[in-house]
Amino acid sequence: MPIEPDNFGNVITSHLSETIGYTPADECETGGPNEVVIVTEPWLSSDDFSLQKQGLVQLLGCWPSPSFVARMIECGTKVAGISPVIAPRVANRVVGFGGPLRVKPDASWGVIGLGVVGTEVARKLTASGSSVEIADVRTPRSGILAELNIRRQSLDLLVAGSDVVTLHVPVGPTAAPLISKRELNLMKPGAVLINTSHSSVVDEQAVVDALSDGSLGGYATDCPGQPILQANLDEGSALKSSGKLFITQNALVNQIGAAQQIAKYVVANVEAFSDGSDIQGIIEPIDFPTIGDPSFWSSRMSPRQD
Repeated sequence: MPIEPDNFGNVITSHLSETIGYTPADECETGGPNEVVIVTEPWLSSDDFSLQKQGLVQLLGCWPSPSFVARMIECGTKVAGISPVIAPRVANRVVGFGGPLRVKPDASWGVIGLGVVGTEVARKLTASGSSVEIADVRTPRSGILAELNIRRQSLDLLVAGSDVVTLHVPVGPTAAPLISKRELNLMKPGAVLINTSHSSVVDEQAVVDALSDGSLGGYATDCPGQPILQANLDEGSALKSSGKLFITQNALVNQIGAAQQIAKYVVANVEAFSDGSDIQGIIEPIDFPTIGDPSFWSSRMSPRQD
C-alpha cells in the first residue's frame, strides 16, 4: 500500500545533527549488532536495511511502514517509534476539536486504537468526565480498562453507540480503510468523526458523501487526503460553507517546540540503548484476536471477515 510522504521526520533531523551529529546520509547505512540506525520514515523500503540482531531502529516519522517494521522485528531488531512523546500533543488536539465540532459535554466518546496515543486520548477524556469506550484489534494491557474506567466494545458497537468517534490506529492492512461507508452508516445521525491517524484509515469519499447528505455531523482531521482537500477547496460546495469539515492548521510539524522535544526523546533512546536501559516507544507486532474477543467480530479490525 503506498504511503504518503511524512515530512515530520525530515524536520527533526536538523535538531539531531546539533546533538548527536546525525545527518540524513545516515539513513541509508547498514547497522550491525548493537548498532543504532535512525530512520526518517516511510519512504524507505524493507530492503534498504540488513540489520543484525540486537540492533535498534529509531523511527522519526508518524506513519511507520508496516512491512519495514515487520521485517526489522522478524530479524530480531528493536524498533522504536515516537508515540510516547507526541501522545499528549495529539490528545490535546483531539479534545480541542470538540469545540468546532460542537461536541456536547455529556457526549459519549469512542476511541478506536488503544496504543500509546489512544490511551493518552482516553486518559484525557476520562479526566474531564467524559464517557469513553474503546475498540482495539489487540487485547488491552492488563489493568488499563479499570485504571481509566472505560469499557471495551467491538468496532461495530462502538461506532453505533458513540457521539464522537476518534481514530488512533497505525497504517496497515487492518485499517485500509477501517472506516468505510458501512461503518459510517452504523454511526448515530449527526455523530462526528475525528481522524489523527492517516488519510488511508478512512474512506474519505464516503466521509464527504456522509457530510454532504447530513448523516455525519462533522469531520475533523490533521491528515487529509485528496478527497477531503478537494472538498475543502471547492468554494462552490455546500460542504465548504456548512461548518462540518475541519482541517487543523497546527500539525505536529508546525507546533512550537515539537521537533526539539522529539529530538531530545530520540537522543535519550539512543543513550538508553547504549547503556542497556529501557527504551521508550518499542513497537510490538499486532496479535489478532481469538474467538470470544470482542474485536474478532469487528467489521474490519480482524482479517477473518470481509
